[in-house]
Amino acid sequence: MQNAQIRHFLAMIGGVFAAICALAALREGLDFAKHETDMLHLVDIVLRLEGGARIHEEVMTPLGLWGFMPFVLLGQAGLGLGAALKWGQVAVAAVLLGPVIWVGVSRMRSVPLALGFGAVVLLLASGMVYGGADPKISLSMHYNRWAWAIVFLPLALVLLPAQRRGDWLDGAVIGAAMAALVLIKATYFVAFAPAVILGLLLRRELKVLALALLIGIGILGVQTLFSGLGFWQGYVSDLMTVAASEVRPQPGKGWSQVALSPAHAAGTLLAIGSVIWLRAVLKDEPAGLTLAVLLPGAIYVSYQNFGNDPLWLLLWGLALMALGFVHVARKARLLVWGALALALVAPPALNIAISPLRHVLQPQAAFAPLLSEHPDLRGVDARFGNVAGQWPLGEADGHCKLASGAVGYMREMAARLEAEGHTGKGVYAAGLFNTFWLFGDFEPLKGGAPWYYGGLPGIGEAELLVLPECSFGARYPELAMREIRARQIGTEAIYSDELMSVYRLQPPK
Repeated sequence: MQNAQIRHFLAMIGGVFAAICALAALREGLDFAKHETDMLHLVDIVLRLEGGARIHEEVMTPLGLWGFMPFVLLGQAGLGLGAALKWGQVAVAAVLLGPVIWVGVSRMRSVPLALGFGAVVLLLASGMVYGGADPKISLSMHYNRWAWAIVFLPLALVLLPAQRRGDWLDGAVIGAAMAALVLIKATYFVAFAPAVILGLLLRRELKVLALALLIGIGILGVQTLFSGLGFWQGYVSDLMTVAASEVRPQPGKGWSQVALSPAHAAGTLLAIGSVIWLRAVLKDEPAGLTLAVLLPGAIYVSYQNFGNDPLWLLLWGLALMALGFVHVARKARLLVWGALALALVAPPALNIAISPLRHVLQPQAAFAPLLSEHPDLRGVDARFGNVAGQWPLGEADGHCKLASGAVGYMREMAARLEAEGHTGKGVYAAGLFNTFWLFGDFEPLKGGAPWYYGGLPGIGEAELLVLPECSFGARYPELAMREIRARQIGTEAIYSDELMSVYRLQPPK
């Protein structure tokens, strides 16, 4: 881009970021309308870290520290919980603004493409839905959006030839982005590192590769200085636990379905077709081979993510269109390939892009605080209280499946435990999530898991075991009770009603 084009791009991308900030400022706190259990999972981790708990050592999760630190730091700075969650996303977008500008100036040959790429990254960082087609607001799975936004930066740098040289800037963006992926969601690093390395090798950018390795390792080294080796040992242990989990091998469709089902086959076939075309028509263009290596990782990440949205098609489409400005003789065909890719991912992309505006336009009367101590984080009041369970027909000993009202269910169980005189105790819930301490005077379990992946994380700190009458799936309490029996942990029944059974835990015999 020429200097005049760069000035136009800077003004426009600055306008996009200003609009994101303005929309965040127009409504106090954060109001969400779905995925209450995911929000509890997020809140549980954020409040524990804000209180000084050490992730992976005192809080079990396969998610990385940096996926929560923006929220934690803003909370420690004095913002309310809802405000910290909302402005934490804006802070991530602000951090990415500089790298976005560099990618736009150095790789995109036109202002519209640079602006499109920048808007995609900033809106992925600050969006208020995970994707999908459901317009209801929630920060559920926010870390997936952040990781997509971050990984697009190094991928764009290795897929597209440089119009402006800047080896140090390229190395800094690539190294920092890949380190961030390790510390947000390691799946993205594993899936996309091969394509990033190959792309640099094919373009003979050995200096950039060396700089990226140096900077990335340096960032991880600094994190180690702050967190210690125990942080990494715990992180690897948490990842291995989840990888071997019987509970949730993947959150959505199987790998083959994500690649070739009717809902996803068009994107996969377009990607394969574009790679074949690039290799056949533009033999000297390294992007074709890099995209071929990128595709399996992109599908794998979509398979691992809830909803299975092929958000990788956003980068795919923009990269193909940008290549059209490099290979002018093939520009029309590349623009068509790119436009088709963007069209195929339009529904979840538009849902994310419009979500900050929808957050402002929601009717305030429908919302009530999720937690009494944090009134600026609100959910739909009607969804909190509508507790409903489902039992399988024809099974006398069938298990109840919680269909709705998880927040109301947790509130009522916590209130009854307090009424029975169990305040101040550590409570282990044999279910998908364990958040009694958020709803009453109970202790968070050191080493506990806000989301159940298997085993008995934190049970050594618990005095009570709660077996809910209803759970999100029969396998959750069954697995927990099987593990309790295997460890020969004693249980003494002390309370039972229509909501739960409560046991006093006793040391193994």
